Amino acid sequence: MTRAIVSVGSNQNDPHVKIQTAYENLSIKFPQTKISRLYLTEPVGDVVQDAFVNAAISLETELSASELLDYLVELENKAERDRESEIPKGPRNLDLDIIFFGNEAVQQTDLEIPHPRFRERRFVLEPLAEIAASFIDPITGNSVAKLLADCTDSSWVKLFEGQTLEA
Repeated sequence: MTRAIVSVGSNQNDPHVKIQTAYENLSIKFPQTKISRLYLTEPVGDVVQDAFVNAAISLETELSASELLDYLVELENKAERDRESEIPKGPRNLDLDIIFFGNEAVQQTDLEIPHPRFRERRFVLEPLAEIAASFIDPITGNSVAKLLADCTDSSWVKLFEGQTLEA
């Protein structure tokens, strides 16, 4: 079994419901699943859009990293994500990114693990630190807690009001 950590975000069409549904689907497929609290976060980039709701999900899997990615894309498609027409760094019905896959470093055309920009993004690190603070980044050798402490991203991240998810 490999411990994978996934970042999840949405800012369209009841984002907390989209995240709840994704978590429920992941919990069915992967029995050892845990989710952080939900966070309301400032969008990254220059696109004017609503704030995001973000969380981190930890799961144990026997799938390969590529097979897990395929399953996550399937969940995004069920949530009506349209990668062909979406704006880069723009609104999302559902975005599921593999941040860690055990202690593996993966470099493929369609998959890079650890996620290449997670260290620069407070909206990923805050929920990640809640459920995996001691997890070690295989590239830098630093814990998630250390990466969060060193993060220079000044974007706001706050707890989402009306928490409804149960881990």
